[in-house]
Amino acid sequence: MPAHVRLEFILIAILLPIVAFFAFWYVPLSIDAPQGFGADSEVSPRFAPYLLAALMAAAMIGRLLQLGLLAARDRLHAIPDDLGGTGTQEETRRGIVLNIVVAIYGFLLVPVIGFYAASFVLVTYLVHRLGEQRPVIVAVIGALSVVFIYLLFDELLSVRLPRGAVSSLIEG
Repeated sequence: MPAHVRLEFILIAILLPIVAFFAFWYVPLSIDAPQGFGADSEVSPRFAPYLLAALMAAAMIGRLLQLGLLAARDRLHAIPDDLGGTGTQEETRRGIVLNIVVAIYGFLLVPVIGFYAASFVLVTYLVHRLGEQRPVIVAVIGALSVVFIYLLFDELLSVRLPRGAVSSLIEG
């Protein structure tokens, strides 16, 4: 088994029990779910941590299944080693840029222009950074992401996301 695949197995073996600990012990112990809260129109305070834990567990279990299928076909050696660029100056620079972008998004764009417009800006920037050069495709991905967020939070979960100072000025 290649070393990078063995490392992936070790990381999953460490992280999966931590996620289970978080979901089954820490969340119920630390986040109160008041009686009657989370009824028809409200979402329980435990919803987001449980959702995050479920998504993380599903991703790890999915990866284990994928690796299992590759192992059954004796194709683990064909998985490319993506650890080559870790710890480099380029990776550090990209991490710093990403942290600055996220801070601008959370502390400047969301309060000023609102969650939906800020999310459109962030998603289009990230899609462009990931290599998509066609402006129409970048804009469509950004718009579809915002529509999905709106439908999920505003319509399905009845969670109102920040509108921003600009929207407040326009409305009143």
